Amino acid sequence: MEKLSEAGKLYLKDYLVLDQARKDLHRFLNAVVDEVYEIISEEKDDLSSEEFKLKLWKNQSSKGHMQIQFLCLKDKELFRKDMVDLYIIYKDIRNTTDLESSASVKVHLYSPAVASKLEEKLRKLSIEELGKDIYEAERIEVDLDSSSQTAENIAEYILDQCNLIRNLIKEL
Repeated sequence: MEKLSEAGKLYLKDYLVLDQARKDLHRFLNAVVDEVYEIISEEKDDLSSEEFKLKLWKNQSSKGHMQIQFLCLKDKELFRKDMVDLYIIYKDIRNTTDLESSASVKVHLYSPAVASKLEEKLRKLSIEELGKDIYEAERIEVDLDSSSQTAENIAEYILDQCNLIRNLIKEL
């Protein structure tokens, strides 16, 4: 025979309120990621070049996760042709447990293990040129009063990162 714990009983008292609050939060976060996706979509062709094409991916089954992918169009020393060796990854509270603030999203640069030499060189170059490691995650605060303002702030950061990456790649 199962018995509901005291914590379970407390949760049950507020279940409907908590469930509605969760749905409200998910609507807000979905609006943020959808708007960031739209802003980046409008700019991706301008950020693409003859060497790289930017592609966007937004997780439909697990919301709150998006990738900006740098698809290499030509053979290059550190890049594999027709492969993605650089990603800018966006995650909100639904997809990460390491957020210092629950009212923030995490954006970071990622390279797969097969591109470890690329990561090493970009990391070193960014520290030398910019004084910061571009692979280090950035936490962007969420404006709980405006999904649009939040999306604009996140998109601006991502677009700035895309430009930094493009400039650093030119120096490799």
